[in-house]
Amino acid sequence: MKIIVPMAGRGSRLRPHTLTVPKPLIPVAGQPIVHQLVKDIAKIL
Repeated sequence: MKIIVPMAGRGSRLRPHTLTVPKPLIPVAGQPIVHQLVKDIAKIL
């Protein structure tokens, strides 16, 4: 199975955090958002 996860946009609501770091790479609870997302998808599959 292949999964496409859209991660587009400027992240303007997360400024000033997104001025230097892309939105998917912003750490939340010590891990980048995309890391947690991939981990959760792997649990389902």
